[in-house]
Amino acid sequence: MLCVIYVAHESPGRLRLRLPWLREAPDTVDALADRLAALEGMEEVRIRPWTGSVLCLYDPTALRKEAIVEATKAQTGVELVLRPGERSREEEEALARAALENGSAVAVALSSAVMGMNHDVLRATAGRLDLGTLAAAAFAVAGAAEVVATGKLPLPPWFNLGWWAFRTFTTMEATAIAKASAPEREAAPA
Repeated sequence: MLCVIYVAHESPGRLRLRLPWLREAPDTVDALADRLAALEGMEEVRIRPWTGSVLCLYDPTALRKEAIVEATKAQTGVELVLRPGERSREEEEALARAALENGSAVAVALSSAVMGMNHDVLRATAGRLDLGTLAAAAFAVAGAAEVVATGKLPLPPWFNLGWWAFRTFTTMEATAIAKASAPEREAAPA
């Protein structure tokens, strides 16, 4: 996981940092708050671990914002600091690498949902049918019904395009699918 300190907003006496990785490292919050509160001139420190927001209210005549950033770096061990509008090659590469290695968060969540539905179909059919087979059969029947009803072979309808999109997704996001786990579900009453 890439750890970056983002300077989200700064004005005299007020500095908001974003540390999105705090959500994954809640044990560092108290130590960071104590370290920042101990700075001479610091008036108030508010940290929201879930959002990664670190708000520092300070006396600008007694404390420089650079000192707050340096104290944050020293306490967390994070060296990369980005200000609004700045881009970092290191950040871009790490985010792309994480998405390739672990799959995007949306892909993992979608994969978990589909795996859960597949599990439900397998349970309902006692393992004789899975979601992929059911979807393929449904699309084939719908396509055949359209050809019979209209008497002509039309351009690909929406459900074919939907199936191709799903197949492309499963092919391109194989890593995310492999890392996804189906949510726990209660057994249906017998």
